[in-house]
Amino acid sequence: MNLAQISIWRNFLGKVGAACCFLVFFALLDGLVARFREPANVFRMLPGESAEINGPLEAAIKDVSELRFEANSPQLKVSFEAGHKGYFLGGDMWRGRLIVSPQIPPGEYTLSVSIKGKTSPRPPPPYRIMVYPDTLTRLQSSKSLIQRYAGHSPWEVPVLLLPVILLTFASVFFLSQKTERLLEQMGQAEVYRVAKREGDYLVSFGLGTAHGVHLGSRLALFDESGQLVGTVEVEETSETDSSARVSTDREIRPGYIVCLDR
Repeated sequence: MNLAQISIWRNFLGKVGAACCFLVFFALLDGLVARFREPANVFRMLPGESAEINGPLEAAIKDVSELRFEANSPQLKVSFEAGHKGYFLGGDMWRGRLIVSPQIPPGEYTLSVSIKGKTSPRPPPPYRIMVYPDTLTRLQSSKSLIQRYAGHSPWEVPVLLLPVILLTFASVFFLSQKTERLLEQMGQAEVYRVAKREGDYLVSFGLGTAHGVHLGSRLALFDESGQLVGTVEVEETSETDSSARVSTDREIRPGYIVCLDR
C-alpha cells in the first residue's frame, strides 16, 4: 500500500474503533441505568421459564427444609437450594430457583419467602413476578433501551465489541508504524505533538540526527493536503526525534508533515 491508501485505511479504522468505544460506553451506561431503575425484587418471566432467585433471611437456617414460600398463584414455585451468607454485608440469605408453570396466564404475581414457624416484624417486600405472553412484549417492557429495541442484554455489547476495538486499534498502530517508515524513507515525518506558545508553536516529529537534522535546521511544514504552511526551526534534537519552532498565524495540528527537502 502507498501512503494515500494507508492514510485512508488508518482513518477508517480509527473511526470504527472510536464508534465501537462509544457503543461500549453507551451500553454500559444503558445497563447501569436499567439496573438502578429496575427493583431487585422484580422478575420478568415467560410461561415455562425458570430463573435464579435469592433473598434475605431474618435468621440462619440449618437446612432448606426450614424455608417456605407463599405465592398468589399455584403455578409459581420456588426450589430452594441452600442458605448462605451475603457477599457484601454478610447477612443470612437463601438462594433457589423460581419456576413458572407453562400454563400460567400473563399478569403480575407476588411471592414471598420466610422461615417456617417464624413471623418477622419487618419482612422484606414480596417479589413481583411479571409474566408476559411472549418475548416481544417482555422486551418492550425492559428498562434498557438496547434490550428493548435490539433484543439483547446491554452487557453483551462490551463482550462482543472488545475484540473489534483491540483489533482496530492494533491495526491503526501497525499502519502508523508503516506510515512512519515510508515517510522516513522520503525524508519526511508526521508531527505527533503540538504545543501552542506565545507567538509561535512547538512541534515534535520523528526525524533526528540520524536523518541529518541538527540544531538550527530549517525544514518545510505541510498540511494534510500537501500545502506549504511554513518553515520550522529545530530547537531540540535527538537521534530519532526533534522539536522545532514554527511561527505562523495558522493553527498547527498533529498529522502535518515535516520535510527535509522538497
